[in-house]
Amino acid sequence: MEWVTEIGCAYDADITVGTAAATCAVAIQLKDFAGNNLKVKGVFYIYTSSDATGDAPAAITTIAKGTDGDVLILLATYYWMAISEDDGSIDVTVDGATTTTCYLNVVLPNGKVVHSDAITCTS
Repeated sequence: MEWVTEIGCAYDADITVGTAAATCAVAIQLKDFAGNNLKVKGVFYIYTSSDATGDAPAAITTIAKGTDGDVLILLATYYWMAISEDDGSIDVTVDGATTTTCYLNVVLPNGKVVHSDAITCTS
């Protein structure tokens, strides 16, 4: 059974991964049920994994907020709560401290998990 979202709730997300560097920028845009950019602040969870399906959690040194939104640590190096701007956007910076490839997984309020493309952090 599909959970039908309220208007103005995050139902999906677009994740854009920046180029490989010591720290990698990742932009997240929350979408509503109709596929439009969210027009309100959204709260969701993010975690990193070592596989593209989000099944194997991966420890990352830090995920920090970028220019949009905020990030709060829930479980150090594994799990964070993210708060978007009023337009549903958030930027985060992933730092693996060593050369690593991981994936960012966004857990939406409806339980859906959206996976990023590979994120490569270089030391």
